[in-house]
Amino acid sequence: MAKVTGPLFSVSATGKIADTMVFFGWKGSSVVRQWLKPANPKSAGQGDVRIVLGGLGRACGKVVADGAFHTKLKNLGVIPSDQTKQSYLVKYIRDTYLGGSGATMTGNYVAQLALITGHTAYTSFDAGADALTLIDYDISYASVAPFEKSLGLYLLAKAAIAIGFTGAPYSTALTSWTAGAIDKMVAHMQA
Repeated sequence: MAKVTGPLFSVSATGKIADTMVFFGWKGSSVVRQWLKPANPKSAGQGDVRIVLGGLGRACGKVVADGAFHTKLKNLGVIPSDQTKQSYLVKYIRDTYLGGSGATMTGNYVAQLALITGHTAYTSFDAGADALTLIDYDISYASVAPFEKSLGLYLLAKAAIAIGFTGAPYSTALTSWTAGAIDKMVAHMQA
C-alpha cells in the first residue's frame, strides 16, 4: 500500500501499488519506477561467488579501525576516499588474487585454497584465524569447497606484502612465514 503525503502525487508518495509501481525518495526527490521482484538464483555459480566474497568480507572485517594494520593502509594512502578499509581490501584481493568474476574467480579461489592448505604454517594460519574468531564460510548450493578461515588471513597477509607494508612480518616472503609472523599480523589486525 502506497503512503501519500498531501493531495495525490502533489508532495510525495512512498510504497508500492499493486506490484506494478514503487514510489520512494531518492537524493531529495520523489521518484517512481516499475516494481521489480528481485531474483535470487541459488545456482552453483552464484553460490561459488557468494562463498568467495562472503569469506573475504568476513576476514577483512576483522581489521580493527585505526589499529596497526589499518594505520599502515592509511599511511600508504591506498584506500580511496569513497571506500572503507574493508571494501578496499575485499576489492584489492578479489582483483589481484582471484581475478574477475564467475568461473575465473572460482578457479583462482581453488588455486589460492590449495596454496594455503599446502603452506608449512597452515595450522598456524588456522590458529590465527581462531584468535580473530573467524569461521569457515559455506553455502549449501555452492559447488566449491567452503571458504576456509585460514585462507582469509593468508590473503590479507599476501595483500599487505604486495601493497607495501614494511617491517616485521611483512618483510619476510609469505612462503617463509611461521607462527610468530602470523601472530604478529593478527596482533596488528586487532589493535
